[in-house]
Formats: sequence, C-alpha cells, structure tokens
Amino acid sequence: MKLLRYFLALAAAAGMVLSCDPVDPTPVTPSDGNNDHVSGITYQLNVYSFADSDGDGWGDIKGITQHLDYLDSLGATSLWLSPVQTSASYHGYDVLDYYSISPKLGTEADFQDLIDKARAKHIDIYMDYVLNHSGRGEWFNAAVSSPSNAYSNYYVLSDNWAADVAAGKIDNYAGATSPGMGSWYSVASGDIGYKGRVHIKVDMNSRTLLVTETTDAIQSPNNSNPECWIWYGSISQHCGLYTTGSKVYEITLDMDTSWGMLVCTSTNWADGTKWGGDGSSLSFGAPFKLNNSTAADITFGGKSIWYFASFDKSMPDLNYGPYAKASESAAFKDLAASADKWINMGVNGLRLDAVIWIYQNQTAANTTFLKQWYDRCNTTYKARGGEGDIYMVGEAWCDSAEQMAPYYKGLPSNFNFYYWYTLKDRILNGKGCDFAKTVMYFRNLFKTNRADFIDAIKLTNHDENRAGSDLGRNKDMMKLAGAVLLTSPGKPFIYQGEELGYWGEKSKGDEYVRTPIKWTANGSVPSRALNGKVDNSMLSAAISVENQAADESSILSVYRKFGQLRNQYKALGINGDITSHPEFNEKSPESLKSAGVWYREYDGQKVLVVHNFGSGEISLTFKNDKLDNMLASNGNVSVFFKENLQMGPYSSAVFLQ
Repeated sequence: MKLLRYFLALAAAAGMVLSCDPVDPTPVTPSDGNNDHVSGITYQLNVYSFADSDGDGWGDIKGITQHLDYLDSLGATSLWLSPVQTSASYHGYDVLDYYSISPKLGTEADFQDLIDKARAKHIDIYMDYVLNHSGRGEWFNAAVSSPSNAYSNYYVLSDNWAADVAAGKIDNYAGATSPGMGSWYSVASGDIGYKGRVHIKVDMNSRTLLVTETTDAIQSPNNSNPECWIWYGSISQHCGLYTTGSKVYEITLDMDTSWGMLVCTSTNWADGTKWGGDGSSLSFGAPFKLNNSTAADITFGGKSIWYFASFDKSMPDLNYGPYAKASESAAFKDLAASADKWINMGVNGLRLDAVIWIYQNQTAANTTFLKQWYDRCNTTYKARGGEGDIYMVGEAWCDSAEQMAPYYKGLPSNFNFYYWYTLKDRILNGKGCDFAKTVMYFRNLFKTNRADFIDAIKLTNHDENRAGSDLGRNKDMMKLAGAVLLTSPGKPFIYQGEELGYWGEKSKGDEYVRTPIKWTANGSVPSRALNGKVDNSMLSAAISVENQAADESSILSVYRKFGQLRNQYKALGINGDITSHPEFNEKSPESLKSAGVWYREYDGQKVLVVHNFGSGEISLTFKNDKLDNMLASNGNVSVFFKENLQMGPYSSAVFLQ
C-alpha cells in the first residue's frame, strides 16, 4: 500500500490526472423514522444484569425500557429476554410459575409497558421459554405428594425407575433405554413438608442433623458470616445458624416448607458443600445422617419416589407423554396456556431452551413435539392479529450442523452454533476465502429440511466463552467478528456486552459470561444477581457505553454502524441472500486467502461485502464491480482508480452495486 501511495504522489507531481481519491463511506445515522427495520437483528440480554432502574443492584424490566434508544441504535428489531417468570435462581431457568413475572425483575405492568414502548420503535419482544424442565415449585411438590394428584403426570416419576426404563415405560426417553444426559433423584412423597416451631442442630463432626419440635423463643437468622446455613421453603429461603461448639451449629425458628430442607456451607448455592439425605425421611428427636453425595432433600415423612432431571436435581424434567400426542398431555396444555397469556399481551416470539433434551436427544421425537408446540402458539398469535407467523427459535445444540438441520422440521429457526465455530476458526487463522462457501453450505443444508428456514446466526451466548476471550481480547478481531456477523445472511443475534468487547470464560463460572452492562464511565453495574462474580478489571471506564459511544473507532461504534446499515439496505437485511464472488473465493491464490468476499442481494438491490480476515494488508482489484459508493467501512480501507481496493488488517467494507 505504501508503494502505491508513493507512485500516486509521483504521478501527481508529474502533472498526471488520476481518479484516485479514496472513497469515503456514506455516513450511517441512527433510526430516524425512515428506517425500514429489515435487519432482523435480535439483541440477547440478561434482564438481571442489563440495566437497573431503581438502584437495588438487580437488573430489571424497567431498566430495559429506559434503554430502548440504545438498543435501537444497534439496529435491533427484537429483544430476547432471559427468563422473566418467577423462578428459584438468579438466571431464571428453573421456573416456578410460568404465569407470573418474577418480583425481582418487576411487575406484569412493567412487562406490558416494555412491550408497548418497544413496539413503538419497531422492536419485538421474545421470551425465553423453558419446556424441558421446571423448577421445584408448586407443580412439582404437588406431583410427588400423591400418585393420584392432578400434577403427577407433569413430571417423569417412578417408584422403580430401572425397571420402568427397561420395560420402555419412560415416555421422555422416546424408546431409548438410557438417557442422553441426566440422572434420577429421590424425594419422599406424601407429607414431605412441615410447618411449625423447631430447634435445629447440625453437628458436622458426626455429620448428623437433629430436629426437635419446641415451644422455645425463636431466633433471628445469623447473617454475620455464618459457617452453616439451612435451605427450606417454597422458594428456597436460607437461614444462617449460630456456632455453639466446634463445627456445631444451632437455631430455633418457625419453619414453613413444602418440600423439606437442606444443609449448606454457603449462602450461594453454587459454593460450598450441600448436605442432604439418602432419600429417607427424618424423625423428630432422632439423629439424621447427612449425605453430600446423594444429597437428597431432607423430608418430613412420606415414602421414597424418584424423578428424572436432564440437568440438575433442582430442575425436574417435564413429562409430555408419547411424543406423537404430546399436545394432548396435561403439562403441554398448561404450558401452552401460559404462553397464550404472554402472546396475547404482545410477545411476538419465543426462544426455546434445551430442545434436544425434551425427548432425550431423540431427533424425530423432539421435532414432532416442537411442531405441535409451534403450531399451537402460532394459532394463538394469529388469533391475536399478529402479522405473519410467530417467530420461534430453538436451542438445538447438537454436535454438528448436520445433526441440527432436522430440527427445522419442527421450528422455523434454530441457532447456528457452527457459524461461530467457523468464523472464529477463520479469523484466528487469517483465512476468509472460503467463509461464504461454508455459509452457503449451511443454508442449503437447512433448506432441505425447511424451505422458509430462518438461520439464527450468532457469535456467543450466555452458556459459552465470550467471543472476546476466544479471540484473545484482540479488539480488531472483535470488530471484524461483529462486522462479519452483521453482513452475513440470516437473523443475527448480538449477545449483551459483545458490542462492547466483553471477555469471560465459562470455566470460571457461568456468571463470568453474563457480565452486567457498564453504562457510564464511573457508575456502578447491576451485579447483585451474580453474587459479586464480576471481572471488575474488565469493567473499566474505557469499556463503558459512555466512553465507547464517544469514540468512532470503538467496538460499539462498529456494531452501531453495521447494525444501522443492515436496517437501511434490504440486501443486507434478513431476507437478503448470499452468493460467492466469482474471482475472490476458496480458489484465491495464497496471497489473497485472507479476503472474504461475497454479494448480498434482495428485491433488485445488491451490495458487495469485503472483509480482510488477516493481520496483514491486502490489495484487491475489482474489474466488474462498482467501488464508487462505499456504504460503510471498518479499519483502514481505501479505493484507488475506482477498482483497486486497499485493505488493512481485519478491515471491512460494503459497496452498493
């Protein structure tokens, strides 16, 4: 590039007139009311750590409403909210009541207000829906209380699960003799809970628990860094015990629990050792042996019963019966009725969690179930007067794109994890020449299963290492990843903080990949839900929205520029297709292997997209393409002689054809 500029300077000195001025990109401005809103961009946010409207340290629904302008500036046309229903944990994937909004996040009125104000900005709201399992709430407690209870068919229950599995009686296995993932856990059915005044003594020397009924005065919970806690109650409240001897802890309290209790050495359920029983019930006044391997609930009477959970004992799997008639099951009807409520309030889409485990990784069974669920929800959506069809995307996280593709028989959209795996590999290896070919392969693969498929492309999400970590915290690589995502075909999902260059590794704990947004340079972040598990060294003033919004070279500015561009040009939007460039492709010479070049086209509009996936400069000559209208660029990009394109490391450019 230096040699070319030197030549141009000499030519100018000699009086030669050349059409060689670099072409400046047309500025892209935020939404002004003339935006076509065709980007298809969805912003994934963790409600509990996105924005805090009331200063209690916990993100909430009102916080989202207050930042709709920010989301609009990214070109977002929809928001995927982490579960907002009442749940037992901070993350919300153990739902206790599918019909209510978690009080920690706001009210139903807050949710309606968000839907309405987002709609005014042409932004849809998508709810995260957990169909594979629930939390251990009223449904579960009722289910295990009696075999004749109305909820006993809502869960995968058995008195003798080994025999039932061998006999093919477990509908959720869909004919398999062993689960793809998960375990059986024991609880006591019958009078498993207790309400009354008790004295509790935990002796960790002998690993025993002694519970006695009493009329003594109650004690307040010990909140001064206790060494031992108990967990109990309908929504798992915790209570600190007092140290009365070496590794001996006691308290007198009024207990009201529908499921029993557990002993823990920390307030945070993810920390310390959890102690329970072996499935048997305790007797008042008799020592109860604590167990930290099985750690079954410590219950008050009843008989032992087993339940199945794909993930954790706190999240029992729901039971929909034989998959061909799943929609006729009581659990399906109840869940569908809850979805009806939110759809009728104005929700326009659902993200379905863990769909491959509903019938234990049995593809045909799962897709049959999902089609029933989609058709049921779409019927409600259309009856409400919804435009087109409801959007629904599945987390069908399989080992390969080929294994995931059949899930398009059940749903119109599925997350393309393999898009990110490919993009990450190409950026780290400086190879872009075959990227378009790979994307086209994915699209053709999905099309064989569903003609009107919607490819949900993404970098990372709340269950993966951050893209920033995968890319070695290299800001130029992160900018390139964002620019490639937003110039690719499909429906892009931007994960909270990705647009700011966040990093984080899942191995350190899920919380570290669910980091709060730092809105101002010196302000606090909503980290209360994460129990302080936040990398504060990352959340510096420089990474804040405030500072990056004022910096045209920031990662945020790249996302805003390309997000708005995608909204303003239909060829780049959700309906635009992709074709390879006839010259710069997988057959390019070694010196140009870093160039990723393709066309996006829709309804008579066509754009040329060019990315440099490498760490060095490249020069490309386009004889048959127009380079005189550059719509946007990232990094060092220059056009000379209207056909020579000079691109710096990890740079991007888009041209209208």
